[in-house]
Amino acid sequence: MGGVSAAYYDFNTINFVNPASYGRLQATTLDLGVEVSNRTLRANNPARKYSNYSPNISYIQLGFPLKKGGGWGLNLGLRPLTRINYKIGQANREYLGTPGDTFNISTIYEGNGGAYEAYVGTGVSITRDLSVGVNFGYMFGSKDYSTRKAIPDSLYYYYKSNHETTTSYGGVLLNAGIQYTARLDKKHWLRFGAYGNLKHTINARKDYVAETFEYNANSGATDTIDVAYRENDVKGKIIYPASFGAGVLFDKLGKWQIGVDYTQQKWNEYRFYGAKDSVQDAWTMKIGAQLTPSGGKSYWNFVSYRAGFSFGQDYIKVNNDLPTWTVSFGAGFPMRKPAYTNQFSVINTVFEFGRRGDNTSPVRESFFRIGIGLSLSDIWFQKYKYD
Repeated sequence: MGGVSAAYYDFNTINFVNPASYGRLQATTLDLGVEVSNRTLRANNPARKYSNYSPNISYIQLGFPLKKGGGWGLNLGLRPLTRINYKIGQANREYLGTPGDTFNISTIYEGNGGAYEAYVGTGVSITRDLSVGVNFGYMFGSKDYSTRKAIPDSLYYYYKSNHETTTSYGGVLLNAGIQYTARLDKKHWLRFGAYGNLKHTINARKDYVAETFEYNANSGATDTIDVAYRENDVKGKIIYPASFGAGVLFDKLGKWQIGVDYTQQKWNEYRFYGAKDSVQDAWTMKIGAQLTPSGGKSYWNFVSYRAGFSFGQDYIKVNNDLPTWTVSFGAGFPMRKPAYTNQFSVINTVFEFGRRGDNTSPVRESFFRIGIGLSLSDIWFQKYKYD
């Protein structure tokens, strides 16, 4: 649905974006998402292109009601926040030392790592139409950046050099949400939702090394020759920015929904060991819809068809702003017809494509993503009426 989620809730759907939705859970649900994405980066000067395919786990979570009939729910989950995985080679001539000392330099830029969040959240329905919720999360991860240089052709032999920074970090995240439903009549509802988090401080430890090395002829691993400089276990802080989102969803019960969300992230607040980065405040407008035909005996009448798009300004700043947009299509396929059963398991699918930057941007990215989510729901903890 283009990312529309601020006001969305369902009795068997886990919406971790807005924890107020947990107060509407009435079925125990195990939710697992996987995806395959392709990203292509293009630069203008000089013209070059990089492509990458990447399979990933999107999230895994377990939500269940703490009160019979709903009104209080709990969710436990784990999801990736960022992923770092690149290796770029470059060959050019550089000046070294005295005039005339120019050499062909081979450089490899490599990065690995990522951030994850483990979280527990709860939501409570204060009244029939008003619910609030909160997620308590712990963000942890690492990132490893290295620059390796070699001089392949020279009358003299030079050792290869490596400059590498490795950082590990961890800290508490907290976000809260609220949802309200205005019942226009028995079949038409207007839902409102908002969520957000304040700026957080994350503890970090950093190692840095500048060294010469050679590749091991047998294993291909690197063997250190000499260490020119090293720093170990340097403590510091990472400032994780505040963000918020709000939206409205018009709902015709059992038939269709259409919604609009607006989100903003204050990336100007981001700091890494006190230093700023090439980032800026970002915003996104999301518009999406869902249609469930219902009525009739055909299986396809119980499938939920979804579509949406979004547009905004990306948080990365490369000389100028990077406009971004996405378009998505998907469907929710029930594993069985909902009549005469307590099981409401659904296979959710999504196909999304989009772009960051335009033809005037020095760097632009196009991407597409195919995702599958398994939402396995059941009414658990009920006593048998008959044995």
